[in-house]
Amino acid sequence: MQYPVLNTLKTAYEQGRLPQMLLFDGQAGTGKKLVATELAKMLCEHSTEPVIWLTPIDGKAEDRDTPAKIDFKVAELSQKFIQNPYHTGYITESAIISVGMVEHLLKNFELKAAGNRAVIITNAESMNENAANKLLKTFEDVPPNTYFILTASSRHSLLPTIRSRSTCFSIPFLKNNEISEVLKSYGYGAPTEDILEFAAGSAGKAMLAIDSNYSALKEKISIYADYALKGNVSEAILHVQEIEKDANTAAFFLEGLALQCPAHIHSINFLLQAMLAKKFTAEHAIQNMALRLAQKAI
Repeated sequence: MQYPVLNTLKTAYEQGRLPQMLLFDGQAGTGKKLVATELAKMLCEHSTEPVIWLTPIDGKAEDRDTPAKIDFKVAELSQKFIQNPYHTGYITESAIISVGMVEHLLKNFELKAAGNRAVIITNAESMNENAANKLLKTFEDVPPNTYFILTASSRHSLLPTIRSRSTCFSIPFLKNNEISEVLKSYGYGAPTEDILEFAAGSAGKAMLAIDSNYSALKEKISIYADYALKGNVSEAILHVQEIEKDANTAAFFLEGLALQCPAHIHSINFLLQAMLAKKFTAEHAIQNMALRLAQKAI
């Protein structure tokens, strides 16, 4: 998979005009981390400095309270991103970049760099406001030979002060043939039409759908929708009792339902976001959706 923006940035670097703050935004699973990784490799090709990563970490607050824990988890995630920068299943919705993680990152700049230094901050929208503000002073006066490479789902999800200091590039949705090409290169078989429809331009989403057996789930979604739209809530809920109600499966269920029932996409999206924000359990979200579909059908 080729990204023209990499050639543009390589030329800018060779001409001595590469910005020190870069932001790649776009849909998850379209290749932002690949572009960030390839750019960092290019910048550090002749440097003794390792590429520095900052990634969101989930779990309890104490999992982010010591340098050793932060280093272990970030190293684990960054290795997964290097092996497969498209997959969207490595970071959960609850993962964040905390102030403590930013403070730990900034300790890297206490020593002068021996050559170029590249810092990749993935899913930068997961920084809370305090963490983002902590970085601002460094962003205002980036150390020499240091390059910050941020990725985010949308540049508008970041503080305006961060956006204004970054040179932004959008990574576009992938075409179906490009998704197939990416899947093949990472050991997946050819995607089915329903997987491509669900992926909606994201190779990473296609990977997660295949790993989660979305094709089998789709049939259950169709039967559930049919019962619910006919006003038979109890049969709709009964039909999905055997589906594991973890957040990922329920998210796939609701997103697949949106394809099945586009007229109800706003209600489905509301419940999906509420579930991911842990305001609903996965089971309650599915039950609530069956009731909403039935009420609008009556």
